[in-house]
Amino acid sequence: MNVIDLMVDGFKRVYSDANAITKHIWLFVITGIVSVMSVYVQNAAEAMEKTKELGSLNGLLICLLLTIVIGIYMGGYNLLFSHNSFNNEKEHSLPEINIKPFKVFWDALPLMIVWTLYVFAAIGLAFAFLASHSFLIIFGIFLILAVLFICAFIQFIYTSYSKNFNKTGLYNISLPFKYIKFTFSDFVLLGLLFIPVYSVAMTPSFIVGLIMGLSGVKDVSVAMYAGGILGGYLSFVVQLVWYYCLVQIYKEKIEPNM
Repeated sequence: MNVIDLMVDGFKRVYSDANAITKHIWLFVITGIVSVMSVYVQNAAEAMEKTKELGSLNGLLICLLLTIVIGIYMGGYNLLFSHNSFNNEKEHSLPEINIKPFKVFWDALPLMIVWTLYVFAAIGLAFAFLASHSFLIIFGIFLILAVLFICAFIQFIYTSYSKNFNKTGLYNISLPFKYIKFTFSDFVLLGLLFIPVYSVAMTPSFIVGLIMGLSGVKDVSVAMYAGGILGGYLSFVVQLVWYYCLVQIYKEKIEPNM
């Protein structure tokens, strides 16, 4: 499996969709709102640190609420995109911008909660070993490293769910270990490939900020907002391509063996 070809095909899928321009405009707006909220919170936190005074809580609460709502929507959108990536119809890869992502996320929430509890339980056990002040500290360190490693492969749980939106059998705690067995080399190569890809995707946001600074814009916040909006959109596109690649690895390496 050539992971570079997977990534290239993923970008083609994202931008060759029917009504791609309209959908990407909406995605730009949605991710832009999240980016604006993030910059606002960051600026507010810095202001509080300097003045040692509590600012407007209403603004922060509104930002937090909007961020959570849009985060839920984007999570459901990712699952829908993964679902569409299981078929070969390139013109219907990007989901429509409607309320369906909320429904998909809500249906997947029990699965997310259970796997989060699994991870927290393992981390809690690891810290218990670390606090024992005995040879068990070694097991604690090993367990933390193992959890961090296995967490990467838990993504295939949600990939499997996105195929038919069926949670049956996906609570099995042994699944990530099976996924590691079948996908280790391809997954690691894909992860290494996406490190520079993500860095390149974030570069335009820094360039925008630099250009605005050189053009005489003295308000740093304006440059942060502009760069953040562009960076938020591009990073979300890279994320969609990542999920497309996971689906293709799942189809080729996991499905035939499960």
